[in-house]
Amino acid sequence: MSSIVVGMDGSEGAQRALAWAVGEAAIRKTPIRAVYVIDRRYLDSDLGVLVAPAASELEAEASAILDRSIDGLEKIPEGVEIHKEVVHAERHGIVGTLLDRAGQDAELFVVGSRGHGGFTGLLLGSVSHQVLQHARCPVVVVPHERRSRD
Repeated sequence: MSSIVVGMDGSEGAQRALAWAVGEAAIRKTPIRAVYVIDRRYLDSDLGVLVAPAASELEAEASAILDRSIDGLEKIPEGVEIHKEVVHAERHGIVGTLLDRAGQDAELFVVGSRGHGGFTGLLLGSVSHQVLQHARCPVVVVPHERRSRD
């Protein structure tokens, strides 16, 4: 069954992407898969494993982030289904995992233009840029909210 896949990370950009996807899902009559990819590559280094949270803790936090994101939506139209998915990044990282595991039945990918990355001044985040380059289906990048200059 096809779906709209939304990359989630708890950021404002991801929230805007989810809100946009809800409207599109209502039009297409397609379910949404809100996917959070846990990346432990930097936590599981030789020393990091001593202080890194357990996988179950990370999964619980990711699930809570998805719950808050869904609860934060203004309105979910009748008939729109949102399925939460928490997956662990494989060797090829967040985007590779998102595209491989979540993208198999995606008819559309929706991502925010910027997430929680360290370079907040970028117009397009690294994950959204990579999804644009490698997805096998159409991609929507929801722009960040423009703030007026005073």
